[in-house]
Amino acid sequence: MEKIRVHDTVRKFSKDQWDALNTEANPFVAYDFFLSLEEGQCVKGQSGWHPLFFCAFENETINSAAVIYLKTDSYGEFIFDWDWARAYQEHGLVYYPKMTAAIPFSPITAPKFLGDHKQIEDELLPALWDFYQKNDVSGLHFLFTDTNEGKLLQKIGLIERDSFQYHWHRDHCLSFDDFLGTLKKNRRKSIKRERREVASHEDLKLITYNGQEITTEMVSFFYKCYLTTIDKKWSQAYLTESFFQNLIQRLPQSVILVIATEAEQPVACALYLKSQTTLFGRYWGAIKEIPFLHFELCLYQGIELTIKHGLKVFEAGAQGEHKRLRGFRPVLTKSWHHLKHPQFFPAVKDFLKRERLGIEQLFNDFENESPIKKDVKD
Repeated sequence: MEKIRVHDTVRKFSKDQWDALNTEANPFVAYDFFLSLEEGQCVKGQSGWHPLFFCAFENETINSAAVIYLKTDSYGEFIFDWDWARAYQEHGLVYYPKMTAAIPFSPITAPKFLGDHKQIEDELLPALWDFYQKNDVSGLHFLFTDTNEGKLLQKIGLIERDSFQYHWHRDHCLSFDDFLGTLKKNRRKSIKRERREVASHEDLKLITYNGQEITTEMVSFFYKCYLTTIDKKWSQAYLTESFFQNLIQRLPQSVILVIATEAEQPVACALYLKSQTTLFGRYWGAIKEIPFLHFELCLYQGIELTIKHGLKVFEAGAQGEHKRLRGFRPVLTKSWHHLKHPQFFPAVKDFLKRERLGIEQLFNDFENESPIKKDVKD
């Protein structure tokens, strides 16, 4: 049998062997996450995401793995290359398909390589690069990578791209009041005022449900809320109710659902996932507009959950200046890129240098306008 194998479904692998590689118990690279995507028809078909599971075996045991997607568009990536695709089209060139390592529809810094580090560098990555070179794809892209992955990708010629998100780091906070104590007076007062406004609704209650407590009816209500958010943003519902039902059933230890009820009737909710170190704020929605409820469900409840579970970081999702104003720090995120075209690749390199300078200036501005007290250390 070949030592390096490529399959288009996670079903080709043993769940126990796959999850043994996921040493951080990150839900976004768990066997059941990929299976839920497939069964929910969120990948394959017309989704634009066609999985390629690269695995290195030793005596029929998976020692290392990487999940790459053959992409026929750039939807659901959150690292935007639409201008690159448009430039290709304007010059009569084909940009799709491309190869992308990312968590579908999730701006998550999660492992792109799993397993034995030496085998990844010596065998799996060269095999992946060889596959890329031999097939008719325009480029190879790794999105939301960690530092060690960046070092590997730089060695084979990919170039770095900076972007940023807003994360909350628990540091030494043991309570929400500890968090408030890290903020400047005006921001502290503003957050207290917002929370009081939500609490002033006498019939409004917030109830937290962990994994196995979440019923199929709760998931159906959540999905209704999810669709309202999609509609408001003029976006597309990439994820199906079937995906969420399967995910919560299969990964209950990783899922938290916070539901807001008014007069005992659900009106809004927010879904979180967690690893051993990080809380991920993923989706929210409401069927009734209540002032500041969005901030309560998506930010303040997330901070309290991070503290309660002893986690280090709360990633509240992509974009959102409102997060910075509420004590979330801007954090650089990294992606790595390679384009085969001999003229466009140097042009992209130059663009990324200029883009990086702009982000550096933004970070300087953020520091000068930070709502966090100067004497609070990272």
